[in-house]
Amino acid sequence: MHGNTASWRFPESCVCIRENRIVESVIDPLARERELNSTSRLTAIVVLATVTMTFGAMITVFIGRSQAEKFWGHLQVPSVLWLTTAVLLASSATFEIARLHLKAGEQHVFFRYTAVTAALGFAFLVGQIAAWLQILHSGIVLARNPHSWFVFLFTGLHGAHIVVGLAGLLYLLQRTRRPVTGPKYNMMTRVVANGVAIFWHYLDFVWLVLFGLLIGWRR
Repeated sequence: MHGNTASWRFPESCVCIRENRIVESVIDPLARERELNSTSRLTAIVVLATVTMTFGAMITVFIGRSQAEKFWGHLQVPSVLWLTTAVLLASSATFEIARLHLKAGEQHVFFRYTAVTAALGFAFLVGQIAAWLQILHSGIVLARNPHSWFVFLFTGLHGAHIVVGLAGLLYLLQRTRRPVTGPKYNMMTRVVANGVAIFWHYLDFVWLVLFGLLIGWRR
């Protein structure tokens, strides 16, 4: 009797062990992805804190210079900056669409929308350069209007950060240009995409603040 009972209980214990392993195999990757996303967000926060301090210092100088006794003429902001602002906002929208498709496992669709996002980012940079040329050819004497220098400072420094964001987008394009079905590889792609998204969207916010100062600030 005892021998028979043991022989019947042994398979049940094996089934329990197998079930536990199956549950662990499902839970562990999810927990690992949450952990990696937390690390990615923390890294992004640290980087963006530095970015915020850099632009904050520039904005402080901008406001301080505007209160000085020296001539501070109002600058007619190049019209192309309105277009580049719309382009940058559109790029955030397309990247969010891309991330939704990535979460759904549609890597090829993610690739297409990320490529559109990168193209919009490059278009934004081209538009910023066009704004520089428009100011230089407008006949404004920069030395006599300190306000005009800040168009170059704001767009130049912000553009440098856009280049960093584009590097992240290009890396994602490289990771997803060919279909890959490995769960760990796809998980890391999602984690990287989340980090790049935080950085890219924050640059949108920073540009809206800078652009608002350029068009709305009065002495």
